[in-house]
Amino acid sequence: MTLLFHGPSGCGKDTQSELLVSKYDFQSIGTGEMFRKMYSDGDISAIKAHEYWSKGLFVPNDLVYEMLGRWINNYDQGKDWIFISVVREVGQIPLFDSLLEGKGRSLDKFVHFVLSEEAAIERMSLRRVCVNCDATYHSKYKKEKVEGYCDKCGTMLSQREDDKPEKIVKRLAEYNRTIEPILQEYRNRGILLEIDANPSIEVIHTNLVKLLNL
Repeated sequence: MTLLFHGPSGCGKDTQSELLVSKYDFQSIGTGEMFRKMYSDGDISAIKAHEYWSKGLFVPNDLVYEMLGRWINNYDQGKDWIFISVVREVGQIPLFDSLLEGKGRSLDKFVHFVLSEEAAIERMSLRRVCVNCDATYHSKYKKEKVEGYCDKCGTMLSQREDDKPEKIVKRLAEYNRTIEPILQEYRNRGILLEIDANPSIEVIHTNLVKLLNL
């Protein structure tokens, strides 16, 4: 199975992906982790990409997919895959189709997590991340066991540069500008699933599992 998760910042798509990874042995593939890891490794393309994503802007399509084409080689072809927000504007859809085709895959479901702007701002502004292992925490919805430190590796948590309120607003504006043509394309293909992302993590997960027939 090949899934694509998408939704506004703060909708919980990463958390839901983590749950499917732990419970159903999916593998999760996201551009966020890709950009951060390849940037930390000194990859030239990632350094160019950082000029965009560090400011809350979308990275150019050709740069994203040049990197993604290399990044997916790190994953097990025999497992179910979840891609996280690798289609951020309609022009990326044929690039994503081509990427999957090159791996003998096609997209089974486009899962759109729907969240109000107010909730997105609240969730993102209270989010903290581990710079070592990319684990995410939230002071209201997903607290760490020891305040300020990652449960997985013990590294001190920090706020991402693009999780500051003024950059969240910019990202949401760009998201709202680009989302409708994407939804229409996947709706026309008959593979669009929409999930209400306002309830608790547990409720969202239950609904998601039902819709995916897992």
